Amino acid sequence: MFESNFLTSLVGFFIVLTPLIFIHELGHYFAAIRSGVKVESFSIGFGPEIFGYTDKKNTRWKFSFIPLGGYVKMKGELIKGSKEIKNDSYDKDAFLQANLFARFFIVLSGPIANLILGILLIVGLYFFSGRYVSPPIINEVIQSKPAMQSGLISGDKILSVNNKKINDFYELKKIVENNPNINLSLEVLRNNNIFFLNIIPQGYNVDSQKIVGRIGITAVQPQLKQLPISDALKLGLKDSIKMTLEWIQGLRSIFMFEVNKKDVMGPIGIAKISGTSLDRGFASIIFLMAILSINLGLINLLPIPALDGGYIMLFTYELIFRKPISGKIQMILLKFGFLFLISLMVLVTAFDLGL
Repeated sequence: MFESNFLTSLVGFFIVLTPLIFIHELGHYFAAIRSGVKVESFSIGFGPEIFGYTDKKNTRWKFSFIPLGGYVKMKGELIKGSKEIKNDSYDKDAFLQANLFARFFIVLSGPIANLILGILLIVGLYFFSGRYVSPPIINEVIQSKPAMQSGLISGDKILSVNNKKINDFYELKKIVENNPNINLSLEVLRNNNIFFLNIIPQGYNVDSQKIVGRIGITAVQPQLKQLPISDALKLGLKDSIKMTLEWIQGLRSIFMFEVNKKDVMGPIGIAKISGTSLDRGFASIIFLMAILSINLGLINLLPIPALDGGYIMLFTYELIFRKPISGKIQMILLKFGFLFLISLMVLVTAFDLGL
């Protein structure tokens, strides 16, 4: 049983992450080629090469032994010192011979490729398979909770809260959670009749830092609804933006030490979810890939040395001050970035293991 679950998780992990890494590096590759920069190798994974081939442009495409990540190796260096390095020591097709905006373009293209892929996967899923919609209809009213005390019953449909139109149960849930112990005016549809009532969500401590509102209702079973292409595009983009904002909020919670370690997911957690998605079918895999692709793009935009966002930070300094940071300082920053990322990976893996 353990071996079966482990194998499924491992297979799911590679099925989900490998295409995302490939698309990320492909974004860098095409931007480099477009900018006239020579790409020496394109690797999925790190370490010794397992297998690969060399194309007509003399780029080595390969799979490497350590499967966590990948890279595109361009001709020349990725950092530039103001005095230590002379531009004329590089060939014209080297990365550092590209102008500053070309270097911005090359580094940005990886994360942008992931963001675009994530949106396209969600749009395609909504169009071909459908989108789960949870209407703002009450399934069950819990005894002695604010919903029952206010007069809500099973089957009621919430049309608006404080004059804000409600489209699905998720929107209702977020408003209630964000307004503990605050009076809310609900517009309710019951038996083709519309009426208004007031309700005060009861405040609950979810942890030592946060209080959320609850009114004591459950949602009806979500419905899978296939969308026309216009709605798929609109809702796909809207949901992608929503996921991005939630990711930013989650990142803020981490830096403010307001997040529960159970909510932090590392490689083992991703592998487990990937295995579960594999068992649930194609649509679950695609949705997980979409979420992870957007997250991968956002993570790489963080201004941490060794990530794409770190290079963007260095290029921004060069743009503002008309000269790069010294090569020595850049190397120190890169080493710090690698150390930080390794430490972070160890930490989230420990959280995955429940340590």
